[in-house]
Amino acid sequence: MIFVDSNVAIDALDPDSPFHGWAQDRLADALDGGVFFNHIVVAELAARAISVEELQRMLDLLRIPVEPLTDEVAFRAGQAFKAWIRNGGRRGALLPDFVIGAHASVNGARVLTRDPRRFRSYFPELDLILPEPTND
Repeated sequence: MIFVDSNVAIDALDPDSPFHGWAQDRLADALDGGVFFNHIVVAELAARAISVEELQRMLDLLRIPVEPLTDEVAFRAGQAFKAWIRNGGRRGALLPDFVIGAHASVNGARVLTRDPRRFRSYFPELDLILPEPTND
């Protein structure tokens, strides 16, 4: 299973993104093997939509199943967020990243993302699928 991070979903929908082709190719590959995201990603997509109907069109284009959050996911996210605060992070910021990391971790999923920072620090067990670095 592969958890699709919001930045990859957004890139796949945005033909102007420099990561558009990479995101579309990775999603096409991943759809055959099982992918998912959660309502945190849906909310981040909704911030780019002007209506529920437009959001639904985005979700239809992506064809990625939305999996519900569980108490175990919420607990794991909260524990990682607490560790981040103990390490000097700000309260109130970035909780969605921790929920995404926890959801992937609890489900034993890989993460398709282009932003590995918090995943590597707070969910080191995750296998990340990242774009290849370029020399541009």
